[in-house]
Amino acid sequence: MPSKLSLREKIYGTTTVGARGQVVIPALARKDLKLKTGDQLIVIGKLGKVLGLIKADQIESLVTAIMDNLDGPVTKRQMQTQAEQFIKQLKSKTI
Repeated sequence: MPSKLSLREKIYGTTTVGARGQVVIPALARKDLKLKTGDQLIVIGKLGKVLGLIKADQIESLVTAIMDNLDGPVTKRQMQTQAEQFIKQLKSKTI
């Protein structure tokens, strides 16, 4: 585990899972990510230990690239390149 966070990474505090599985996203996180009521979030997990949220509208460009390439032949490398470009965009933006 890295010993320090980059300028783009923050720990916003803690939250508790309620009886219905709901959590409250800390106010500063909502402000920093410009989250508002009704925003859709994609929930991702890694290795059964990490849980992340991504604004659904941020993956639109990746989905569009995939759908555009379904009409013709597409190589694994082309899809990987599209995914890498999308991830690079996500990392460079404040979402």
